[in-house]
Amino acid sequence: MSALQQRIAAVSNTTANLLAQLRELDLLRERVRKAQLSVIKREPRPKRRGEEHQYPASLAELTERPRQPRPTSRVDGRKP
Repeated sequence: MSALQQRIAAVSNTTANLLAQLRELDLLRERVRKAQLSVIKREPRPKRRGEEHQYPASLAELTERPRQPRPTSRVDGRKP
């Protein structure tokens, strides 16, 4: 294999690895976004005018909370 072919193979391999890492990063970013939305939706909202509600200030506060099991609506326990 010539030096040029070796360089092309190395660039091709590096490009494939970077694309795989980019896809993984996109998936993780989407999971974090959904988790943040889920936590915010579960937070109780103020019932009266003037009551303040403190939302988590950072991502660390969002991820520190234990996950609660979701209730199932089917008798056999499978998701609907």
